[in-house]
Amino acid sequence: MSLEHFSDEALLALVARGDEEALRWLYRRYAGSVLALAKRMGLDAAAREDCVQEVFQRIWRGAASFDPRKTQARSWLLAVAHHMAVDLVRRDAARPKALEPARDEEELEAFDLPGPGLDEGGALDRVRIQRALAALSPDERRVIEVLYYQGYAHGEAAERLGIPLGTLKTRARRALEKLREVLGEA
Repeated sequence: MSLEHFSDEALLALVARGDEEALRWLYRRYAGSVLALAKRMGLDAAAREDCVQEVFQRIWRGAASFDPRKTQARSWLLAVAHHMAVDLVRRDAARPKALEPARDEEELEAFDLPGPGLDEGGALDRVRIQRALAALSPDERRVIEVLYYQGYAHGEAAERLGIPLGTLKTRARRALEKLREVLGEA
């Protein structure tokens, strides 16, 4: 039997009982709206796709909490989507951005030279850190960026970089040792 003509409320009741086909129908009806909402919230393409996936996982897990006496199914579904999008926007804002590789030494120095109104100590520290990072291999630098500048946990970073966890930890340890060495000399 096709669930195509079932109301959203009826589909949510079926999802609450573990009906995967009902979830598929809700996905067909609302995935586009969730995607559009995530786009309006300023999420990039990858984050929008993550948002859609997370929203429907939340719906799958939380459909039993839907009460048709309190709200319409559409409002509840879009509220779940909105909360998820806000969570992703906040997470993205809290995560430090990746370092941009320096084009050349002169450009780096010209950009970070201390001057009136600038934090001279901070500018010099940034120059030292940029130079120290330049001493790392590309693989080591990428590990440091993902772990310390983007804020990923070791397991997430290994998955993101497509390398085994042990390899990631070895590269991170080696990179930190090199950074200590280079920064200690300066």
